[in-house]
Amino acid sequence: MATVSEENQTGAIQEVVLDKEKKPKKEKQKKEKKPKKEVKLNHGITGAGEDYTVYVLDAKERMLAIMVGGLLGFVACYFYFNNIAISVVIGAIAAYEAIPVYTKMKLNKRKEELRLQFRDLLESLSNSYTVGMTSSRAFHAAYEDMKVEHGPDAYITKEMELICLAHDNQGYEIKNLLLDFAKRSGLDDIKSFAGVFDISTDLGGNIAKVIRETRDMISDKIEVELEIQTMVTGQRNQLNVLAIMPFVVSIVSRSFSSDDSNPIVIVLKLVALGMFVFAYWMGNKIVDIKV
Repeated sequence: MATVSEENQTGAIQEVVLDKEKKPKKEKQKKEKKPKKEVKLNHGITGAGEDYTVYVLDAKERMLAIMVGGLLGFVACYFYFNNIAISVVIGAIAAYEAIPVYTKMKLNKRKEELRLQFRDLLESLSNSYTVGMTSSRAFHAAYEDMKVEHGPDAYITKEMELICLAHDNQGYEIKNLLLDFAKRSGLDDIKSFAGVFDISTDLGGNIAKVIRETRDMISDKIEVELEIQTMVTGQRNQLNVLAIMPFVVSIVSRSFSSDDSNPIVIVLKLVALGMFVFAYWMGNKIVDIKV
């Protein structure tokens, strides 16, 4: 009996070994690297348009943002904390965060320039349609006017050149090119005008009147924005003065106490700085009035 049980145990062990050999070894799954998010630019139906909703910094602009952000962060924190290690860390964070801040600033500046130039374009188109020009002749005349008024490298001049070339050489309709420009601009004023122009062209409306009313509307909107900016200039200046007050107070307080390396003092300063940054951010939100 003992011999039979031993044989049974031996057979069971062999079966387990054979099962293990049959089962393929699980290969370690390699972690797939997530592809980097690439910025997709909308170049329009012609493939040569500019995407005004995205601004991509070149190498010089990126380096400038990093250097300025890092230097300002380091100097400000050194005056506030009087600690090189903390200043280096916050300076590095400031250098990293300076890239999107500078990108947004350049993007908003480009959009504002384009909006002001578009207002001048409407003035030129209004004059051309008033004297009875066709759409093709009116946009060609507007291209020449923009080239004289803003220069050949201005955003609106390049857009008018693109519209004229695509209409003459590729046969695109002006209304479709204008709709494409409006989509790439990211500006509500241009989108509204392009939509009304499209409908007026199809239904045979008074395009000269549409352009004139759109021009007046944009001009009034810009004037209101300028008035609001003038009214809040004092509050903005106060915010900018308050921005340097924590550092001034920190420098003055050193004459009374030199114990800046105390961890409790550093924590309290960090909390106070965080509260101040939040208050400054809220203040900018309040005075940033959009029409």
